[in-house]
Amino acid sequence: MLRAAPLLLAACLALSPCARADGMAPPTRDAEPKSEWTYQFTPYGWVPWVQGDATVRGRHFNVYASPVNVLENLDFAWMSYMQAKNGPLTLFADVIYGDLSSSGTVFRSGSADGISATVGATLAADYRFWIVEAGGMYEIMRWQSRGPAALEMLAGGRYWHQQLDVDVALAGTVNYDGLTVSGNRAIASSGGVDWVDPFIGTRMRWQPAPGEEVSLRGDVGGFGAGSKFTWQALAAYNWHLCTQGALTLDGYVAYRALSVDYAQGSGSDRYVFDVIQHGPVVGVTGRF
Repeated sequence: MLRAAPLLLAACLALSPCARADGMAPPTRDAEPKSEWTYQFTPYGWVPWVQGDATVRGRHFNVYASPVNVLENLDFAWMSYMQAKNGPLTLFADVIYGDLSSSGTVFRSGSADGISATVGATLAADYRFWIVEAGGMYEIMRWQSRGPAALEMLAGGRYWHQQLDVDVALAGTVNYDGLTVSGNRAIASSGGVDWVDPFIGTRMRWQPAPGEEVSLRGDVGGFGAGSKFTWQALAAYNWHLCTQGALTLDGYVAYRALSVDYAQGSGSDRYVFDVIQHGPVVGVTGRF
């Protein structure tokens, strides 16, 4: 979803001969944690399938978008991951912002949710959101398995902000309670919806060769404190591209899945977002 990420990756691939031209081998990642801070920053693009259900102003909509739909309807997005590591301790933050203006193909009218009347056909939708997570990891185990491997426990919080406006066609069966009528349209607007999900999980890292790392991460959360339940799974691979002074650049590819089931209010104030997003990720990691 971040259009700049593939361009950054292409630029780093073009620069990658710099590490080989000077005879330098890919930097070996530490076999044991060091007691000094190291940092990394990864701008990335995530182009997911999106599938589930949403309820806005008590009206139910089916949600489905392919990666092609996401790219076609994307107005702007920013995605980045940051971490600071010192010995066994890692602090991290992940930021996602998206702004989509979609046709009725992404948010489709469904049956009413708690309101007897149906809604008209969906004409368009505007969806703006933030997903910001922050937390910490602590390494609890390290071993050799054809290369250094480590297991970390993690915990943190994931902040969600959403604003979803769905336009439906006027029809004789439309119940206008909670809707805003504009011309030949009735608009179901969620306004700003915010919540925070605590989460816990694990991450496993494995270095199959110098300059390479495979990581698997999973977490679960919500537990009724924010959403009813949320989970995330991520499988990623980093490989060395080039070194420029104190900065090391890695390529980054992954597959990510994020699910959330959130609900609040009742009747015409009902808001529900029960959606899973999953798809490929590509980016560039800078380590220093």
